[in-house]
Amino acid sequence: MFRCTKKRLKFTLFAFNAICAMMGVILIWFGSWLYSNREEVDVDNSEALIATVILVLGTVLVVMAFFGCVGTYTESKSMLISYAVILVILLVIQIFLVSISYTAASGSLSSGLQRGFDELWDKGYTNINTTLSFYEEWLHCCGKNSANDYFQMDKVPPASCCRYQDCRNVLNLYVEGCEQKFGEYVREKTNSFNIVSWCLILTEFIGSVFACILVDSIRNYRDRIRFYN
Repeated sequence: MFRCTKKRLKFTLFAFNAICAMMGVILIWFGSWLYSNREEVDVDNSEALIATVILVLGTVLVVMAFFGCVGTYTESKSMLISYAVILVILLVIQIFLVSISYTAASGSLSSGLQRGFDELWDKGYTNINTTLSFYEEWLHCCGKNSANDYFQMDKVPPASCCRYQDCRNVLNLYVEGCEQKFGEYVREKTNSFNIVSWCLILTEFIGSVFACILVDSIRNYRDRIRFYN
């Protein structure tokens, strides 16, 4: 029967900590990218919050990887137990974040875009729909489903529905609706995060298990030393 020695366990934990540190750096990069992109296009205040949470999570992972390496090298039971517990807590937090990510990618709309759609379908609303125009210019879309939404409401598609804001040429009219384009935008941002998060969840779970096994191995080794001495 294969028996994991203490040396193999320590080497395995070092490897998992290295993987956690690299993924933590990836999360820091992703959070920074998300936040900087949010500065360019202020779509939703929650986007800044999500970016901040990802940045904090990535930083904590890097710190925890260093903490785990120190605990493994010094064979400190208290540090390794704390390390395993914090990994489990991080694992639960990431599962929660991934569930939010899947919910966002499944078709939820920002409050601003939903308000723009409501104004579009309100026949009594005759002012320029500045809310929806913002999304139309940014995402290169028109209406909720297509430019036909305006025609159905006896409204003329605004300049924001056309490339270069020139609607004199029908070929400049954006074909796709903003609901579809916004969904593509959200999925583009969440897919990479979900892949990294699932890899981290698996790595953290295995790392916490190996940390507990190493703690048990250290305890048994020290008990044998005391017994024979």
